Amino acid sequence: MALFSERYGYVNPRDVLVKERITEEISNAICTAYDQLEDALNHIDVYSHRSHDASYTALELAIWIHYENNRQNDFYLFNGHKIVATEYVQSGFAWYKVLDMLEFSIKWMNSNFKDRDRYEIFSKFVNYLNHRFTELGFAYRVVDYEIVEITSEEEIVAIEQALTIGDSVSNHISTALKLLSQRPEGDYRNSIKESISAVEYVCREITGKTTLGDSLKELEKKGVVLPPMLKVAFEKLYVYTNDKATGIRHALMDEKDAPGYDEAKFMLVACSSFVSYIMSKIK
Repeated sequence: MALFSERYGYVNPRDVLVKERITEEISNAICTAYDQLEDALNHIDVYSHRSHDASYTALELAIWIHYENNRQNDFYLFNGHKIVATEYVQSGFAWYKVLDMLEFSIKWMNSNFKDRDRYEIFSKFVNYLNHRFTELGFAYRVVDYEIVEITSEEEIVAIEQALTIGDSVSNHISTALKLLSQRPEGDYRNSIKESISAVEYVCREITGKTTLGDSLKELEKKGVVLPPMLKVAFEKLYVYTNDKATGIRHALMDEKDAPGYDEAKFMLVACSSFVSYIMSKIK
């Protein structure tokens, strides 16, 4: 069982939402994706009576010549060829260079693996990367054969600001962050519950009402005037957290309706921004 400090201690958002760096865990995940890709392609090559490692070697050679701009003959060794992709990932290059190489690999395979079997293996490679990037809180995903940023600096700053707003709010936000980053899989339902609880606490403290729904309606009477559409938006979010289908505040009815990482991260950022906004209104 986790100790008190582990359950409620301050969590650095930049350790949970990894941006502009690659941790050892993420490096290992990328290398494992290439390892699995190589194994699967080699199996297909043998099955289709091609050279044992023709498909994966072609990818490695393309990276060697067209991404790293090395000489072709230097790729070949007496007993084989250079190990390129995984060596590049683990050689200490800047995080963005590693993602450049990864994106080059993805675009090359999309262009060159036209048969069904190899394209299916390529698709599994991309799906594995996105799955592991989600698990590890990496701020990037493969979308339409390109690597895109899905967590902005502004989102991280919003969480950091909320962590400075009193013990109760910071405990809720910190716990939401911890639950989001839990391994091997985040506790997304309870992360969302903690995020909305931060908003609920602030609004209840201001209005004296017992629920967030009632508190939102009473804020204006306490001098906290919200734009009408913003108020409606958070009323809808509160309704979402009380929806029986999501299992956030009730027993989960169907696992397919359970919120995932993207919903939990959105709620964490949205609720962090909202509590900071509310506090700025009452200062």
